[in-house]
Amino acid sequence: MTLSTKVIHLRYCRIEAFEEPIVVTHDQTTYELRFSDPDYRKGTGLTIRRTDGNAPSTEILLWLSIFVGEDMLDPFQEVDTRFVCHRGVFRLQKSELEMFLLAAERARKRRWPQWRRELFDDALTHFTASVRLGINLMPLNLGLFAVSLECLGNVRYGKRDKHYTFGDRHFLRYLTARLVRLKRDPNKKVRARALERRIGKDIDLLNHLRNLFYGHSLLHLQKDRVRCEELLRDWYVRYGADRPFADLSFRRNRLRDDIQREAFGLYKLGLRLNRLFIFLALGFSRAIPFASHDWLLLGDQKDDEETEFRGVKTRVDRARTIPGGERV
Repeated sequence: MTLSTKVIHLRYCRIEAFEEPIVVTHDQTTYELRFSDPDYRKGTGLTIRRTDGNAPSTEILLWLSIFVGEDMLDPFQEVDTRFVCHRGVFRLQKSELEMFLLAAERARKRRWPQWRRELFDDALTHFTASVRLGINLMPLNLGLFAVSLECLGNVRYGKRDKHYTFGDRHFLRYLTARLVRLKRDPNKKVRARALERRIGKDIDLLNHLRNLFYGHSLLHLQKDRVRCEELLRDWYVRYGADRPFADLSFRRNRLRDDIQREAFGLYKLGLRLNRLFIFLALGFSRAIPFASHDWLLLGDQKDDEETEFRGVKTRVDRARTIPGGERV
């Protein structure tokens, strides 16, 4: 391993590239991305090399973290593939990455006053901090996703006279502006409005979880537990569960344990909302890349897939562990 090369281990998704290597330019510097390396199993990592021999800049690592939704800044990453199934497969296309890096450079060159620039940088910092913490600090790091969105809302507001909170939802203006044209199209307005409602309900849940665990610590209040129970059950139904199962899955007297059990699904909720609005703030309204299971409750654990953590490798044969399971 040389100074110019950084190996990045993914924790919550598998990565697939349509070509290898992928060569991109950022800030007048060329980088080469490879997806095969002796240090990791194919699909669970990537290697970034700066072609001029210097170390990859923290800025491109930050933007790659946002693009993929995985932490790429940690200098002491370890192999941990126990949970790569949860977000599914992230398919990386060179054209999408190039457009994203160009948008990132344009964002850095905007003629903003210093306070607005700092707010935008804070939004990115809080996002990457939450991704760094990952599942280990759930649900506390949902608050960091919320703070990132709060910063984006004040960037959108663009004035110093008042800073809006997450509950004010000023960041929603990014989405509203992007959906105006779609809502005028008779063939698209129904889906556009349905998407807007779904995202609004997801924001309701994120806001309430933030208040319960990160901001106001309201979990001890009966009315807040009841409201959170309702929102969690609706979230379960919204993403595919039936109502009786959702009602059984969340009970106010064991809410903390139920939320911890669903840590992966709720982490994906905060992750996709935060990434969505960062992309919108960068000027994207289409071609926003998500992993195959970012919008689903469960991942896609492959049968007989080997996982590794701190040198210990495990292989689970689901056909033998699930009652009645049969190998296909």
